[in-house]
Amino acid sequence: MAEQLSKRVTLIEAFYDLVFVYMISRATALIHQLTDGVVKPTTFLIFTFVVIVFINSWMVQTVFTNRYGSSSWSDMFYAFVDMAIVLYMSNSFSGSLTYDLHPFFIAAGLLSATLLAQYLGVRLKTAAQIDQQIATVFIYILLIRTCTLLIAGFIPEPIGIPLALVGIISSWIAPSFTGKYTKHHPIIFSHLVERLSLLTIIMFGETIVAIAGYFTKQTLSIGSVMVFAVVVALFFTYIAEFDHLINNQRRGETGNLLIYLHYPIIFGSV
Repeated sequence: MAEQLSKRVTLIEAFYDLVFVYMISRATALIHQLTDGVVKPTTFLIFTFVVIVFINSWMVQTVFTNRYGSSSWSDMFYAFVDMAIVLYMSNSFSGSLTYDLHPFFIAAGLLSATLLAQYLGVRLKTAAQIDQQIATVFIYILLIRTCTLLIAGFIPEPIGIPLALVGIISSWIAPSFTGKYTKHHPIIFSHLVERLSLLTIIMFGETIVAIAGYFTKQTLSIGSVMVFAVVVALFFTYIAEFDHLINNQRRGETGNLLIYLHYPIIFGSV
């Protein structure tokens, strides 16, 4: 199979990313609720869980688009359906101290189901054996996540939350073991770098919005300058690594390492 070296990031993909940035801004409300000046461990765990669900969904969708996306009508249909689901998910959890995660689990299960349907479509349409194998592996991964999340959405939370955790953690870790298949149909490295960079830069934009309160007549101080300097330093560190030092034309990459490296980066920019 001839390896494709370049692929343009479409406006649909950029539009899709904006919904996930909105989600991140909503998720941060969870850790703005302080008890005696600190974030409760339960609150932080729910925040971590919510963000991992969203980022993992974005990563799986991005890798699918990288390998098999073609800007077809079906691809656009799935993109808009996913955006609607993510918007609902973003508003299905509360920043209060009382949580009902059932709507979130159901919506997350439906989001996984759309990704499952896309891989199922590849499995049924492709004649290439390696693509059938890749699709089959991700079908199993997404089937587990879809079933566990949907079931968790309809059963009591003391049982549903651990079940949902099993589905999410397994689908988060499992792609790292798919290299024996995905290395035979490598990702388009430049496209993945661009998608991840655009998402991260938009996240930095959200960070700028978050620190804007330090730059008013009442709050402006040396501390404001220091906070801004830290954000700028983080931004320049990122672009130095991923815009100047990285080789965007690398070949034979599965993308797994690049993806997992971005989890702490995105968490750090929240």
